[in-house]
Amino acid sequence: MKKVKIITDCIMIILLPLLMSYALIGEALHEWLGIAMFLVFIIHHILNRKWLKSIFKSKYTPYRTYTNIINTLLCVIMIALPVSGILMSKHAVPFLSISGGVSFARTVHMTTSYWGFVLMSLHLGNHANMMMNGMRKMFKIKNESTARKLTLRIIAAAISAYGIYAFVKRRIASYLFMQSMFAFFDLSENKLFFFADYAAMIVMFAAAGHYICKLLKNSKQAAENE
Repeated sequence: MKKVKIITDCIMIILLPLLMSYALIGEALHEWLGIAMFLVFIIHHILNRKWLKSIFKSKYTPYRTYTNIINTLLCVIMIALPVSGILMSKHAVPFLSISGGVSFARTVHMTTSYWGFVLMSLHLGNHANMMMNGMRKMFKIKNESTARKLTLRIIAAAISAYGIYAFVKRRIASYLFMQSMFAFFDLSENKLFFFADYAAMIVMFAAAGHYICKLLKNSKQAAENE
C-alpha cells in the first residue's frame, strides 16, 4: 500500500509542472492531463481516507491546524479546477461545456491553478519525512548516513534558492493575487528551462512546508516540556 501511495504522489508531482505549461503543451493535452490529475487526486484521497475520518477527532495542535488548513484549501481548489475547466473545455469534454460564464471560469481556473501549485507543493513538504522513509524502504536503504543527509540538504537549499529566482522571474505572485489575468508564455523558450523553473519552485515550496511543519512540531514539544 505504501508503494502505491508513493507512486500516486510521484505521478501528481510529475503532472503538476506539465499542467502549468498550458500554452507549451497545447489545450487538448492540458485538458486530458487535468482529468488525469483529478482522477489521481481522488485515488490519493481514497488511499489516505484516514485523514477524512480523523478531521473532527482529537485535539488540534498548531501543526495539525496548519496541515488541515492546507489540505482543506487544496480540496476546494481541486474541485474548482475541473469545474471551471469543464466550462471552458473544447477537446476532452466539449459535450459538458456550458455556454456563458467562460470569462469568469477562466479567471477562477487561472487563479486556482497557481494557488493549487503552491498548496500542492507545500503539501508535499508537509509529508516529506513520510515520503523519504517510504523511498528508503522501497530502495532498501537501511543505514542512516550523515553525509547523505547533509548532501541532500545542500542540494535542496541550492534548488530552493533557484526556485526563489524562478518565482520572481515567472511573476508567479502577479497570478496568485490576480494582478495579471493572462499567463505569459515565451513560445520560443526551450521547454526544459520552463520545467526546470517549475520543478525548482516545487522544491522551494516543499522545503518551506517541511520546515514550517518542523517548527510547529518543535514549538509543541517545547510547550509540553515547560
